[in-house]
Amino acid sequence: MGSNESQCNLSLKERMLSAGVGSLLTSLILTPMDVVRIRLQQQDLLPNCSCPSNTDAKVPITHTNTGTVFWQDSCFQDLTCKNSRIRFNGTMEAFTMIAKNEGLTSLWSGISISLLMAIPANVVYFTGYEYLRDTSPLNEKHPGLNPLLCGAFARVIAATTIAPLELIKTRLQSIPRSSRRNGKMEVIKDLMLEMRKEIKSGGSKALFRGLEITLWRDVPFSAVYWGAYEFCKKHLWYHPLYPTSHANWIQFANSFITGCIGGTIAAIVTHPFDVGKTRMQISLMPQRNNDGLVRSSKFPRNMFKFLDSIRRTEGFGALCVGLPVRIAKIAPSCAIMISSYEVSKRIFSHS
Repeated sequence: MGSNESQCNLSLKERMLSAGVGSLLTSLILTPMDVVRIRLQQQDLLPNCSCPSNTDAKVPITHTNTGTVFWQDSCFQDLTCKNSRIRFNGTMEAFTMIAKNEGLTSLWSGISISLLMAIPANVVYFTGYEYLRDTSPLNEKHPGLNPLLCGAFARVIAATTIAPLELIKTRLQSIPRSSRRNGKMEVIKDLMLEMRKEIKSGGSKALFRGLEITLWRDVPFSAVYWGAYEFCKKHLWYHPLYPTSHANWIQFANSFITGCIGGTIAAIVTHPFDVGKTRMQISLMPQRNNDGLVRSSKFPRNMFKFLDSIRRTEGFGALCVGLPVRIAKIAPSCAIMISSYEVSKRIFSHS
């Protein structure tokens, strides 16, 4: 596996730093694609709202995702209703309309939470995967099967660790900026208040709502990704016959292309679970009606039943919503992450 022998001597701290560098670059570059993907997938879940004709009246506004009721002028509700009804017919249109109507910085919504999640998650994920891969008894007997199982197990640990932050990030990114008139910090406070209420009523398991379907997406994704990556690394990487001063660039190109291929294959295979994960996390949120009563979700909790209900009511195409933007995010995300990680390890191993 190339320079694995020298990289096996890397300390845990050096591996963690390598994963942290890749996480930082990936989050900064690709968060806009994640925002667009979530907004495309959740737009059918926005509630209808009726605006009164009296423009001087104060009206109750139920926050789309937190259920918190605000009293605002009816003209403000007109704007909220107008923005909540905006529909995106494609990826590029979503990018354009979000930037135009909500500001360019709205495409980086949730970036602080993304960084807070990505760095520890990838540190656990990448270092855990490599430890399992190198110590697993399957490494010698079944080298083709080993990365699939090790990648899947590493993803279970990493996804469970950051599940509460993932839930907060998904909810925050699903809220249009037009619903944030009281400021971003107020929206975050509303989200945290609502989650505290959920924990009080449903226990700590409320923090892991959607984890099951997240694992159904991330575990097979990780297995397919690492299987494809290790296969390409073994059979497709370019290895120069003689030492060259461009070794770091060759390492970067090899891992970038291989990560892109593996990420694309895994994204296509697991995309329906990504749609289900996003829709379930948003739809299962308790919401208040205008009379203040909490409305409970009626969606099935079983993952396969949930996905089948989407297929039956909206068609198979609904399970493919956001696939282009997910590939556009996942492919470079995997490429940037793994290439940064591999090059950082190489630098540490030769320092």
